[in-house]
Amino acid sequence: MLFLTEQRPKVSAEKGMKGSAAVNAAVGQKWNALSKEEQARYYEEAEAERRLHAQLHPGWSTADNYGKKRKRVRRRAAAASRDQDGRLLSPVYTVIFL
Repeated sequence: MLFLTEQRPKVSAEKGMKGSAAVNAAVGQKWNALSKEEQARYYEEAEAERRLHAQLHPGWSTADNYGKKRKRVRRRAAAASRDQDGRLLSPVYTVIFL
């Protein structure tokens, strides 16, 4: 991830690509062209970032990011627009997030 964040703007500017998939493929080719020692440097940096995050946020878990979607409920409002004959013109809906 660190290599991708570092190289993405460079590759995008060099090759004039804007599409995410094309840029990611080009960065992937650059990653595969790196030697094992150069790749190891990025792995070590990532491990240091992981340790730092664990120290700053000791109770955090990846599970904290899942299952917190808000449920959408549509209700018809009590007062709707009516014409002179009393016919409903356009129902008014209220969207409530729970």
